[in-house]
Amino acid sequence: MPSGQGLLSIGGAWVMAAAALAGAGFAVAAYFNWQSGIAGEPGTILVIVSSLLIALVAVAKALDRPAGGFLRGLLSVATLLGIIGTASAAYLLHSEALLACMGVAAAGWLVHHFGRPSRF
Repeated sequence: MPSGQGLLSIGGAWVMAAAALAGAGFAVAAYFNWQSGIAGEPGTILVIVSSLLIALVAVAKALDRPAGGFLRGLLSVATLLGIIGTASAAYLLHSEALLACMGVAAAGWLVHHFGRPSRF
């Protein structure tokens, strides 16, 4: 187990990563589906990139890669802002599946930061 994190905290980070990857998958599918109404839109590319960045940071947090306290805090705030921004974009793009994925990612963020560490 990585130092300083409990199993619940690590699980929240993995949930965040999985939800962000699923969100990126839904956005890619919507980008290439001409019936989606958002195919080929620049906002869809932005959502794909932001979802992949959220997943990258979540995997780094799950593996306990962020080094110092400042960097860890900065990545935590940036990840939360990325989830909120991507959820807002999903709402404006009328992508309910992506919005649901960002809701799950937000729940994973909450579990990662506020869940009690396991005592194993």
